[in-house]
Amino acid sequence: MRKLILASVMMLMATAFSFGQMDIGFGPKIGLNLTNMTNSNMRIKPGIVVGAFANMRINDYLGVQPEILFSMQGTKKNDYTLKMNYFNIPIMAKAYMWKGLNLELGPQFGFRTKASSEEGDISVNVKDETKVFDFAIGVGLAYETEMGLTAGFRYLISATKAIDHEKNKNSVFQLTLGWMF
Repeated sequence: MRKLILASVMMLMATAFSFGQMDIGFGPKIGLNLTNMTNSNMRIKPGIVVGAFANMRINDYLGVQPEILFSMQGTKKNDYTLKMNYFNIPIMAKAYMWKGLNLELGPQFGFRTKASSEEGDISVNVKDETKVFDFAIGVGLAYETEMGLTAGFRYLISATKAIDHEKNKNSVFQLTLGWMF
């Protein structure tokens, strides 16, 4: 997996160097996650997403945006909550439609850092029952102002199971704000 991530980063760097006139911006982003699990009768769990991004504008119509994000995910129902934290690396291709309005599509590589099951006041570490790696596909809509403010809406659906011996996969809606320098 590390080889795949390293190859992706090297490919992005090679792309960046091959386009001499590429506009590159970077900055922080923060937002709200609304997460759940597929194939479950659980409800949406809110959480935060925070991190940084690099926006590489290839031309007026195309761009690439790699990010590194800390993401609070999971699901809940009544007194029960499943909390899973991830470091996610999305690499979004961006198609600019009008001024700063763009469509995003791309893979996300996630690495679970924490997993706990909570019921009432009792918290149990469930890292051993959850998968460490999460591969997801993201699609979204974003807007970038000329001043550098960015806003985005993204949906991510995992292609890999989140919990051992079950069919549940992560399902994440994200609303984010960022500032591009």
